[in-house]
Amino acid sequence: MSAGTIRSRQARLVDLALALLTGVGVGAGPAVMGAPLPWHGAPALGVLLGGLLLARRSRPLLVLVLSALVLIGYQSSGLFEGGWIWPLSAALFTASLTRPGWVAGVGVLTLAYGMSRQGLGATETLARGGVELLWLAVLLAAASATRQYNRWRTEHRARLLQLEQTRLAEQRLHISREVHDVVAHTLAVVGVHLNVAVAALDDSPEEARAALRTAISVRNQATRDLKAFVGELRDTPQQGLESVADLVAQARTAGLEVRYEPEGDLAAIPAAQALTAYRVVQEAVVNTLRHSDAGRLTIRLQATTRDLVVKVADNGSAATGFTAGHGLTGMRERVAALGGTLHIDAGRGFAVQAVLPLTAHLSGLAP
Repeated sequence: MSAGTIRSRQARLVDLALALLTGVGVGAGPAVMGAPLPWHGAPALGVLLGGLLLARRSRPLLVLVLSALVLIGYQSSGLFEGGWIWPLSAALFTASLTRPGWVAGVGVLTLAYGMSRQGLGATETLARGGVELLWLAVLLAAASATRQYNRWRTEHRARLLQLEQTRLAEQRLHISREVHDVVAHTLAVVGVHLNVAVAALDDSPEEARAALRTAISVRNQATRDLKAFVGELRDTPQQGLESVADLVAQARTAGLEVRYEPEGDLAAIPAAQALTAYRVVQEAVVNTLRHSDAGRLTIRLQATTRDLVVKVADNGSAATGFTAGHGLTGMRERVAALGGTLHIDAGRGFAVQAVLPLTAHLSGLAP
């Protein structure tokens, strides 16, 4: 059974319960006070008012107006003398949830008409009218509180839904960045070595064999990276700054002269900053291998008490018509998510500098 069906059945049960309570209360109320109870009097009025409540959800204001007219008719004919407001309690409350102004008007007019027809003294009229008016005010206040609660609940559910959608979007973005970083790096390095293998296959089989072995090694590393990423989704750690050495080795085997300069206590870098720094270096190496004619690459990691600075630069020629692809966009998003800054310079070769703060000041997410 669906949740909607359950709620619909619950609503019908509530309507039926209110109809029965109104019918019994209005029909038997005068008898409790010792008044005579002819079947065409209070019991018939109770049945009519209770029956009208079965339509209170679809036509709340119409149900209230009809109930008030029926009550006025019974009061005017002397068939019911039990009050002007409380028999309409359920109808008044229901209509107040959507049309409070109209409900207040109907209630006051009904009460004023009833008091004018009673023929009571001023003191008794004020006493009875005051009690009825107070009950009307209580019903309106209860309906107002219910409206405010329903509005808050709706807004709260909307906020929760928005947060969930945002979380899912961030997860999809995170997964796409991770897969791109791993696959793009692997394809770039493997592509370089396959080209070397094809070029050297006839003249230097050993060199071709070495290039293929390196391509296989990079492919195996990519497999481990993907497994590590899946492991992260299961709360297991991913690469840290110690894995930068593997990137250095891969770049060297691809024919680049690489200078790696780690500074500071890199082992103390938090996991989020360490992973982001690794991905920045990885993407920079991919861009050098794929788009640059560089022969030398410099990688510098500098850890201070406040920041982790990542600098990667090659000595290639100027990148004419350079545009940022998915990898660089993902790099920028990673750095921005940690409150850092990223600068990319393609004027002389390719250079990247990322500054990652080591203090937790993510906007909106800091505890």
